[in-house]
Amino acid sequence: MQSLCSLWEWRVSLTDCWIFIVGVGLSASCQESSASAPAIEVVFAVESDPGVRLGKVHIAIDGKSVGETDSNGLLRTEVVGEYGKRRRIEHDCPQGHAKPSAEKFLRLRSFDGAGESQLEALKVTLRCQPKKRLAVFIIRAKNGANLAVRLNRQVVAQTNRYGIAQLSTSAPPGTDFIIELDTASRPQLTPQHPTHLRTLPDADEIFVINQSFELRKAPRGRGRPQSRITKIE
Repeated sequence: MQSLCSLWEWRVSLTDCWIFIVGVGLSASCQESSASAPAIEVVFAVESDPGVRLGKVHIAIDGKSVGETDSNGLLRTEVVGEYGKRRRIEHDCPQGHAKPSAEKFLRLRSFDGAGESQLEALKVTLRCQPKKRLAVFIIRAKNGANLAVRLNRQVVAQTNRYGIAQLSTSAPPGTDFIIELDTASRPQLTPQHPTHLRTLPDADEIFVINQSFELRKAPRGRGRPQSRITKIE
């Protein structure tokens, strides 16, 4: 009888042990599930150029809107998801700007020190590239006063009495500009009709063009032949 009681007590103890193990497993599973879906603070910055921020840019993650940038070009939000999972980032751009063709993704990663709070927000920079860039031309022509300035064959300015002219235009990055100083009204200058080639980079640019002219001396003409006086007696 005593042996039967001992056997019964052993079975009850074993059952309690299984219940305890299953309970611990469920608890660990819940904790792991909670840890696998953290809330990560993310700060988005939208720029046209480094340091030049753009406001009112709408941002979405996996097709879901998370808001738009403020007047400082920033948007602060929280992203919830599993560690290691990629999230697709989409954003629009204001008029006159284009977003890069390559897609942007965000991958959530765990931080060192389990259980410690996140010290800094994750920072993501997005780009809206200007479709056109500003090109400024400063012409300094020595001995080149009052010359017409042609930009891609079109007269756009004229040098002043000091040989200086300034003009500006906008164009897509990579545009070639041909600047010509028209010397048709000054045939004594050399060289005649000098040209300069400049290419606009993916940034606003100031081009300084220095040109020096030499004055050719007018050829000496033969003097008027002296009249010969003949004395008649």
